[in-house]
Amino acid sequence: MGALSRRLSDKGYRVRACELFPEYFRVPEVECRKVEADGNLPFEDASIDVAFAVELVEHIETHKKLFNETARILKPGGEMIITTPNVLSFKSRIKFLFTGYLYSFPPLEPDVLDPVRQHITPLTLDMYRWRLAQSGFEIVGVDIDKVQGTSLGYSFLLPIVWLATWRASRRAPNVTAQNQFRMLFGRTMILTARRL
Repeated sequence: MGALSRRLSDKGYRVRACELFPEYFRVPEVECRKVEADGNLPFEDASIDVAFAVELVEHIETHKKLFNETARILKPGGEMIITTPNVLSFKSRIKFLFTGYLYSFPPLEPDVLDPVRQHITPLTLDMYRWRLAQSGFEIVGVDIDKVQGTSLGYSFLLPIVWLATWRASRRAPNVTAQNQFRMLFGRTMILTARRL
């Protein structure tokens, strides 16, 4: 409904928003343009400094269009900030082990064809790194919003995870990034990707 747009606007930033359903946007001082079903973003080439995808990427089937379009509208060196449920947390890993479902990704309802109403695409940090690179981005920052108390309960597993990480990282350095403390305990993953 525009909470982030309002906060940025109140701090003096020039904000432009877009939404699949702009009628739900509630910040009259910020123009909110409609994103058409084809996924084209309604902004000019190289016209944006920073683009936010807040709790969006888990709702779409393919990220190629979104990331390509974001690269198109960003100025060279511009950044895209992505927030999404952290499927790498201990809470998510344990839930998957016992239920087959990741944290914040419950069973899909087959009669609900609207992806806006469901989380349909859980991706790991490694998957985002690869997909963003295909669209001309480099991840330059990885963070979380807060530590999940429920994940802290699994702290006793840290030595096992870090031993497995140490062994696996000799073949794949990205394993270390996926198993760092903040990823194991964070609720929401926050990625900052720079357009090359």
